[in-house]
Amino acid sequence: MIGRGGERMPTNPNETDAAPRQEASEPDTALSRREMLMIGASGAAALATNALAQDRGAPAVATGSVAGLPFRAFVRHGTVGEVLDLELRDIGPTQVVVRTRGSCGCYTITGSVLGNTPMRVPTIPNHSGMGVVEAVGAQVRRVRVGDRVLVSGTPWCGLCKQCLSGTPEWCNYLAPGGVPNDPIASMADGTGVIESAVIGGLSEIIVAYEEYCVPIFSDLPDVEIAMLGDTGAVGIAATSVYDPVQIGQNVVIFGAGPIGLAAVQGARAQSAGKIIVVEPVRYRREKALELGATTVLDPNDDTDTLVERIRDLCAARTDRLEAGGQTRGGGGFVMRGADLVVEASGLERFPPAVERGPDPTGLLALRQAWEVTAPGGSLVTLAVQTGDIAFPASTFCLSGKRIYGGQMAGMNVMRDTERFITAIENGAIDMSELVTSTRPLDEVKEAFQSVADRTELGVVITFPS
Repeated sequence: MIGRGGERMPTNPNETDAAPRQEASEPDTALSRREMLMIGASGAAALATNALAQDRGAPAVATGSVAGLPFRAFVRHGTVGEVLDLELRDIGPTQVVVRTRGSCGCYTITGSVLGNTPMRVPTIPNHSGMGVVEAVGAQVRRVRVGDRVLVSGTPWCGLCKQCLSGTPEWCNYLAPGGVPNDPIASMADGTGVIESAVIGGLSEIIVAYEEYCVPIFSDLPDVEIAMLGDTGAVGIAATSVYDPVQIGQNVVIFGAGPIGLAAVQGARAQSAGKIIVVEPVRYRREKALELGATTVLDPNDDTDTLVERIRDLCAARTDRLEAGGQTRGGGGFVMRGADLVVEASGLERFPPAVERGPDPTGLLALRQAWEVTAPGGSLVTLAVQTGDIAFPASTFCLSGKRIYGGQMAGMNVMRDTERFITAIENGAIDMSELVTSTRPLDEVKEAFQSVADRTELGVVITFPS
């Protein structure tokens, strides 16, 4: 899960060939006694299920048709992380086999790739990817063999309570608990391998549940689509889903990593007024200005006065109340502040190789984000911090500030992915600006080390077509 919005919560126990689609108006599902004896009752049931799926217009795959397919993946097992040769296991009726083309690196999983904490179950890290469908289970209808698909960090079933209630980012198919996270492959010794968040991504093959798959009908490059599985989409959604930016509204963004910079572009695309970015790393502040920020601030400069500086920047043009002005407030309530604040900085998982922020826990930025949110404004939290935080009870209860714990920033992935692709195609958003390098699977550790060092923005692991 994304924490949400860029940051990922642990979702695992540690922390082919498809049959060709057949057009048949009246499929013959009857089996002779001899056929029943030859294939057994379970085989007969599988054939009947496939025939029914074909009749309903869904591609069908006989059970076991992908079992034994060899592929390579980065696997964390024990205290080791390495690229291994694996063999695919059978897929279930609602699962999809995707030949991976790209998987974006997320800062949240740097520990999963680079760490040495013992893993009880061998696991393929990451939580998004994109590629081409190679096989589908007999009940799958959303995607077909040959489709280009995004495997998103969040599912959408459209049927559960959350999807029907307007909170699809908490679709009940979301791992953990929503769907089984059973082994999808075997190591050389037969040991089962699972996927982190039932997705993985650092692998030549992804086995995903249908609910996580979004068909892509666009010619955008693979690396840009890969960014929409997680960090890129989360940043755009932060400014366009919960409380979309209105023309002229002021936006403050803490953190200018790939999520924060995507939020800058989202705010710019919606004609925000001031777009203020708080970021300790110089090259990221410069990139924020290139992408549309109107002001960038270093949180290490005058840390004690940062909140007041931002409030002043967001103040109304006049203090004449009869002319649309604004007072400074009183009694603990400050009227000045941003209409929308996005917190996308989070904790420091590894010591960076660039400038450090003032607080490695991330709590200072979270508190400052709350404080610069105007009464009636919105705060979207996308990062993960460590520790506890407290706010004054009176302003917490009475200020009218709306706080969104941004699991995938509220995205409905089936609806919003298409919207974001259109924005990219129209030139309103440039996802390529967030990708600073691509690396092959064999260089996954080097790729994530650069993410941990914060010397790069977006890194995408790519695979041969």
